[in-house]
Amino acid sequence: MELLTALSSLPCQNCRTSKKRCFHVETGSVAETVQRVKVAAPAVLESHPEADTRESSLGPGRVSEYNPESVLEDLSEEPKSGTRSTSSRPEAQIAPQQQKSPSATHKAQRQLIWYQRHRQKPTPPGLSKPHREYLTEVGAFLDLPRATSNTLLPLYVSLLDDLIPIVDGAGVFRDYSNGKSSIYLVRAMCLVACKIKQAAASLRLKDNGPLLEATKFASELLTGLDAAIKADLELDRVIKVQILALMHLHNDGLAGVDRSAHYLSQAISEAWSLSLHWNIPGNSDQDQCDFLWWTLRNLDRLNKPVMGASPFIIDDTDIALQRITPKEGSYRSHIMGISITLGDLMATATKIYKASSKATADDCLDFPSLSDLTSGTTFDRFHRSHRAYLEIWYHVAAMLSCRYSEPGSIPYNRRLASADRIIDIVLHVGHEGLPPLPLVPYAMSMSTTIIYRALRDEQRDVCSACEGLRFCCDTLDTFSQQWTSAKCVAKLAKRLWRVLTKSEALHEPSPHQHKNSQEKGTSEEAISTDAEDTWAIADLHSSMGAHDRVLDSTTLPQTYHGVTEDAATGSWLESEIQLVQNLPGMDASYFQLDRAFQELFDYGMPNILRDPIAWDVGEIDLNNEFDLSSYLPSPDLE
Repeated sequence: MELLTALSSLPCQNCRTSKKRCFHVETGSVAETVQRVKVAAPAVLESHPEADTRESSLGPGRVSEYNPESVLEDLSEEPKSGTRSTSSRPEAQIAPQQQKSPSATHKAQRQLIWYQRHRQKPTPPGLSKPHREYLTEVGAFLDLPRATSNTLLPLYVSLLDDLIPIVDGAGVFRDYSNGKSSIYLVRAMCLVACKIKQAAASLRLKDNGPLLEATKFASELLTGLDAAIKADLELDRVIKVQILALMHLHNDGLAGVDRSAHYLSQAISEAWSLSLHWNIPGNSDQDQCDFLWWTLRNLDRLNKPVMGASPFIIDDTDIALQRITPKEGSYRSHIMGISITLGDLMATATKIYKASSKATADDCLDFPSLSDLTSGTTFDRFHRSHRAYLEIWYHVAAMLSCRYSEPGSIPYNRRLASADRIIDIVLHVGHEGLPPLPLVPYAMSMSTTIIYRALRDEQRDVCSACEGLRFCCDTLDTFSQQWTSAKCVAKLAKRLWRVLTKSEALHEPSPHQHKNSQEKGTSEEAISTDAEDTWAIADLHSSMGAHDRVLDSTTLPQTYHGVTEDAATGSWLESEIQLVQNLPGMDASYFQLDRAFQELFDYGMPNILRDPIAWDVGEIDLNNEFDLSSYLPSPDLE
């Protein structure tokens, strides 16, 4: 108000020249008044610093400007001492651009105070006796034995801490040794680390308790953590975000994929409400919070294709933090720099799968090489498992970038080369040397479908395809010991591999030669031609257009050249269904297997990690057989 009084008491130009008291303020023109205010306002503001008004903060210390509550917050603020409420006179609104914003120091202080006040919940929640008994029963208050934690935490720090910097693993381990760490965070870290081979001998929930398998141990931990999070037992909200992010990395069990996606969504929402996507000056944990937020963003970029349960959640334009770039002497920053770039690549590669996409051709013709993405980093000196994981991530993006391209095209060849490279990485590094993260079994499963498609598209001969499928089967079998979701594609691939390998036996010269080969020690399984597999193999050659092909018993063809015109025109499926209907006694197992694999790769981002109970291909029994009856009118398969 003092500012308005000072402005309104300024004399007009005539009175100022004659040095007389001015009584023309009310009668002067609006233009003259505006001009006087513009001339005098800077000087008056200098002499009246208390007239400085507060601007709305974009930081976490204030309600968002597009929230109606911000108006109520403005009205509820107490005015400064010695001042009165702001006048509604037009003169007060003449030059808003002249108003000063609060100092950067004041704004930073408000942000820091807000963050410190809201990060920690003041008191633990009140629990009723039945609720507490339930939480105790499901393991919400479980404190793992020292022998278990002392084994799993170092494994986590050595293999996963820098690769997915959700927490400061070394710091948590130090706090744990002093009894100061969160028991929930320790259990969440052990949940992820329990799939590492070296952890197998320490998976006990209680001292002197039974030794558990990794899947059982993880299931028990997840149940307790889920109950603890829902009961708000963890008071530190940043630690709660970390726990949820770690829980997201376990996607096994019934509804595991949907549950995993929910944990990530909840972690991002909690981090957003705590304003971790903002830089808060004075925050002693700012570096760790930066790594946490960008890790959430990278997990979000992987969640859409790998889990197939939700879209991208984080928009990069909503992030106020600077991107983490490689820094000298910081191994973690080098890994994060590459991971952020791979997250960008994943978003680009999957644009063609958006529901709104009208594209009918792949547009990722100029796909960057891995060396381009890793230039400026110490990628060649990364830990072997970290380098393998990041390269697998790159090749998954490369495979996803091809959806519509035909055999022989650049995207198609890139996809096939990436599948081969993933198999090569797993072969040389070994499944034990790879991080226990969901991307790895997904990449192996997707590579399996692409190897088969190369055979179907006549880009691979039977011998090479069978060799690749056999390795994929063995690897997926191994992965399925820690990832039950990998069993689906593993069993499907084994069934298909059996049909393909028995095609050689079908074209042996004569049963007499089969008998002689048996006497020489040939495997009985390799020459088995029971009715089921005979029909399946005939179906194989029918679909490949090889009815009259006679294979030499010692030489396999390099490629198939007999794809029928029907297959090229899209009527292959109709001809197969007609074939099954015309031959009621025929086993259409190859038709079903081929259809299942087509659905896996035709959708580009298959839900191959979905729960087996809801998997579209069919239910799996203990004899590694598939009930795929939904694909045929009414076949009796078994």
